[in-house]
Amino acid sequence: TSLDATLDFTQSNGKALPPNTTATWTGDLTVPAAGSYWLYLQVLGGRGVISIDGMQLGRTGAVLGTVHGDIQHSSQDNGIPTTDGLDNVRRAIDLTPGNHAISIQLTPDTSNAPAQIRLNWILPDVRSRRHAEAIEAARSAHTAVVFLWTRGKPAFGLPGEQDRLVEEIAAVNPNTIVVLNTSQPVALPWLSGVKAVLEMWWPGDEGGWATAKLLLGQSNPGGHLPITWAKRLEDYPATDPQHPERSAKGVKGLTTFSEGLLVGYRWFDAQHIEPLWSFGYGLSYTQFTLSNLAATRDSEGGATVTVEVRNTGSVAGDAVPQIYLDAPQQPIEGVAFAPRTLAGFDRVTLAPGESKTVSIKVAPRAFQFWSIKDNKWDVPAGTRTLHAGLSSRDLTTEATLQ
Repeated sequence: TSLDATLDFTQSNGKALPPNTTATWTGDLTVPAAGSYWLYLQVLGGRGVISIDGMQLGRTGAVLGTVHGDIQHSSQDNGIPTTDGLDNVRRAIDLTPGNHAISIQLTPDTSNAPAQIRLNWILPDVRSRRHAEAIEAARSAHTAVVFLWTRGKPAFGLPGEQDRLVEEIAAVNPNTIVVLNTSQPVALPWLSGVKAVLEMWWPGDEGGWATAKLLLGQSNPGGHLPITWAKRLEDYPATDPQHPERSAKGVKGLTTFSEGLLVGYRWFDAQHIEPLWSFGYGLSYTQFTLSNLAATRDSEGGATVTVEVRNTGSVAGDAVPQIYLDAPQQPIEGVAFAPRTLAGFDRVTLAPGESKTVSIKVAPRAFQFWSIKDNKWDVPAGTRTLHAGLSSRDLTTEATLQ
């Protein structure tokens, strides 16, 4: 048993604990004023747990019994480590003035590495001061870049006060760029007040380099949305309050996909809902046009589609021409069709002013439907219309097939 003035045992200060250390620290956390306090439990070479007033507040991502080196799901928002490489578990807790019992536990993992553990916190007044400093830094900068994130939970709003941060920075700097590190569409109430939004998703270990190259113009973005980005959470079929059977909770524990095949962009098309950004949407530092779409049937029942793609801008870039197939003109009894379905796409690199004719194969199955009556795949008779565009709502040229 010993008394430690601070909990700070790391290799960076030369005080790392021996491998496979088991220890518990208990004491009082003296809170000067009421407010929301951010506590940071920072651990490497072991597993850490922090408790306040007898209640567990957080733990490191390593689950008891797992082997060091296994891929762990980070707890809440500690996906980014400390600058000296420790797992960084941050928790917010509302505390009243006075003493609060605090307990920190450290147990071994299987790394046999020196055990490192540190406790940090940020007081509410310090956080407010840093927020104000960020606004002032943005005010005097030529360009302000704000990074935003989500935890991946199915929520449409950004956690914390991130929206407020963007709004206040954009108010003092007209050249504000927002970089999103999210796994899903989120509400962007400040969109009209910023110059650009760069969606990097969760880009992984090399994401910092990739983001910097895109922001500096060393790389030209060519990605296109694999989802529909709605204006409201209620616009999605699974979160439409009029259809609780589609929700994750379902009705009596049963989730029913009552929208049938109208999934994703098909739902927005069928319900005539205007998205914020459509499926397949994506901007670039250049511009592209599509023209001269032509389609021919092949011997296997599919089709070969050709379209001319031109780079009309001033820098090289990648275009992603997309082919969409309309539903049959004549309805078929008992058979559901989406208004329009993605049938193929390609990616082509073009220099400024360059054009290429791209050939895209459309599989035979794209033209077929399953006949319950005949128990087989069948092909509707009549004319089918194909469209080419740069998103599901940006279709600029079409062709027909019999």
